[in-house]
Amino acid sequence: MLLLVLFCMILCLLVIAAFIVASIRRKRFAYDVSRDYEYGQLPKSATVSLREGELILPDTIGANDTVIARINVKSGWLGRLVMPWIGVKTNRGEWRAYVEHGGNGARYLNLTDTFDDGSRKITLSGNRVSLPDQEVELSVYPRECLSGKKILVLAPHADDAELAAYGLYEKHAADTLVVTITAGEGGSFHYNNMYARNPEQMQAQYLQKGRMRVWNSLTVPLLAGVSSENILQLGYFDSTLQVMKQNPDADVKSTKLDTADVNLFRRANTSSLSKGLNGGSNWRGLVNNLAYIIETFQPDIIVSPSPNIDAHKDHQYTTIAAVEALKQLDYRKGSLFLHTLHFLSDDFPIGKSGSMLSLPPMFGQPFHFHSVYSLPLNKEEQNRKLLALDAMNDIRPNANGYADWKTMIFRGLNGLRHHVFDIDRDLVNRFVRSNELFYVVPVSDVHQEDSYQKIVQCG
Repeated sequence: MLLLVLFCMILCLLVIAAFIVASIRRKRFAYDVSRDYEYGQLPKSATVSLREGELILPDTIGANDTVIARINVKSGWLGRLVMPWIGVKTNRGEWRAYVEHGGNGARYLNLTDTFDDGSRKITLSGNRVSLPDQEVELSVYPRECLSGKKILVLAPHADDAELAAYGLYEKHAADTLVVTITAGEGGSFHYNNMYARNPEQMQAQYLQKGRMRVWNSLTVPLLAGVSSENILQLGYFDSTLQVMKQNPDADVKSTKLDTADVNLFRRANTSSLSKGLNGGSNWRGLVNNLAYIIETFQPDIIVSPSPNIDAHKDHQYTTIAAVEALKQLDYRKGSLFLHTLHFLSDDFPIGKSGSMLSLPPMFGQPFHFHSVYSLPLNKEEQNRKLLALDAMNDIRPNANGYADWKTMIFRGLNGLRHHVFDIDRDLVNRFVRSNELFYVVPVSDVHQEDSYQKIVQCG
């Protein structure tokens, strides 16, 4: 009898603990996970029936098209406790697309490159989430061939080009120019076990951090086959672009170093293109330098963060500066390939490395794009992207007390708490996926005032 009472008490405690964990996990998202995602601008290209987990795509959809499916999902009770996912299975392979803890309603599933012309049957299965029989709306975008196109990748900081587009620029390395805007001397990554916490040593630490990240930005693209002639570091200071925009003629000092001299970091360039860079740490200099780069390189594709959905100010103002440069040049050819690394609520994408990258949560907020471009990455390409990111100092484990047992225990316990109660915000895990995703805007939109204002609107 005593054992039965003890068993019931333990069972009740486990149920209560599970309920608490499920409630906390659901509330970790900055939005109501039971709401339908809203993408009013997506075309309704076709409608197919999902019956008993199977759907068949129409012959009008090409195997190279980008295909986005609007699917209604309903998480089960276990889906509140453990992150649910949708399994996608075809004759080409199997993939996973994750759903929020307790997620319900319309979600946009990326089916690009999961099928071929020989077989259009797709089997969907729910793990801790149900997929009722339904009519599925498909949004289809013919995928532009990028062979021979010149691609300019704008990275606000070292590692941003790799997180967003390493697969893209590796595939087109011979035609790619990678430009990093800031030295990245700020941020949370520190070397406190190597430098004392006094003003002189802190200056030395941030200087060394900037040098390391500049070196990262100039060398990691070499792994993808990009020529050193096509890699540039502009040397502006971390977290200063918004202030530069607000005071366009004023030189803005580093927030960490007692200097406004951009040549401190810019001098590390080896490309002959760097000889054309000029001006100080001010907005006009940044826009003029980007105009010089665009005019010289003549890109067909410009990869950059979307100010609408990337919350990091340096990311937003990198693209705003590029758009101003396009206007200044009256440059009209090609497309912007926009993306997000720091989504507005910092809870996208979710799930494990290697899973699908689909459309982020959207509930009617401004988001300007004309089409979606999904680029597939096979397992070997994902591995190379992961290794490129591993070469980036700033997203490795902190050097502070790295070998100290107290720090290791703290990290282990903190990691356990994070795993149980939170969602994964590790950038490497988030962006080494089975595809890279871009939101396409024709450069011609920059020269139409209404569209221009939509592009530069900060989320």
